[in-house]
Amino acid sequence: MSLKASAITFEEFFKYAQTEVRKEINNMVRDEDMLYAIEGGKMLRPAMLLLSFRACNGEQQYYHNALESAVGMELAHSASLVHDDIMDGDVERRGKPALHVVRGIGPAILTGHKMISMAFRISLSHGVEDAHIFLDTWDETLVGQLKDIDFTAHLESILNGDTPERLLKEYFKIIGMKTASLFATACRAGAIEAKAPPAFIDLMRAYGEEVGIAYQLADDLVDIINGKFEEGIIMPLMRVFGDKLDPQFIEKLKNNGTNILEEALRRNGFDLKNIYQTEIKRHVERAVELASSPLLQDGIYKELLKEAPLYIVNAMVKNVNLVI
Repeated sequence: MSLKASAITFEEFFKYAQTEVRKEINNMVRDEDMLYAIEGGKMLRPAMLLLSFRACNGEQQYYHNALESAVGMELAHSASLVHDDIMDGDVERRGKPALHVVRGIGPAILTGHKMISMAFRISLSHGVEDAHIFLDTWDETLVGQLKDIDFTAHLESILNGDTPERLLKEYFKIIGMKTASLFATACRAGAIEAKAPPAFIDLMRAYGEEVGIAYQLADDLVDIINGKFEEGIIMPLMRVFGDKLDPQFIEKLKNNGTNILEEALRRNGFDLKNIYQTEIKRHVERAVELASSPLLQDGIYKELLKEAPLYIVNAMVKNVNLVI
């Protein structure tokens, strides 16, 4: 597919970007464990970086830098998954045994650190501004992950002793730090590599954040339906029960989360999928609104920015037979 094509879909662009990033990864990365950890990734964040670069009129002479930044983004993201699998005790990742299962916990932790180090070196080679953005984003992601661990570990006590408003605020704060920040940085980095003015960079950051929130909400919905007892249950629980949540109900959720939750929602006139669908749509629409900004030149890449959010969330929720 030529990037000069006048009519392409986001799916076509996505596949092209995946191919480009994978080729560059094979050019840059020689460590077998790092390659194993990256293998099978969707390359979604790198693809959004390259799309942002194109939408901000990035010139071809700067494209390789954008491609290197996309590799750095995938390295950092995959490193976080390596460490997540160890913390969560997950034994499978991307359709194959997790790295710590194959190589052991110690080597897997160190491999994750090597990936982060390489990603930082890439950002530093592109200038101090890029390096600061990388560090700020990584710090934010780590804080979000720490909050996530604490939130999940103490979910019962939090649910039984706090206000619904604060719980929901904390839930969205975790989403913003843990997931949306990486999408925001990917889109922001694409604009920076395109040498775009500050207004474009800010626009792309805000756009990426909305896409990231929508994506994480879709991911949480899939997890809940698949029976995982995580912080994603906060939104439907607070919608139905507010601050009158029975402690015994928490125990039932732990034992049979999806069925119990959906039954309680139905009894109170709610539908789990509809609750999430409404919230996901809100962030998708906000992302499309940002992508429609007159700052961006009309053309195929602006249209792809508008198409991307819905494509991304529908690719996720199709696993639970839902269309946004």
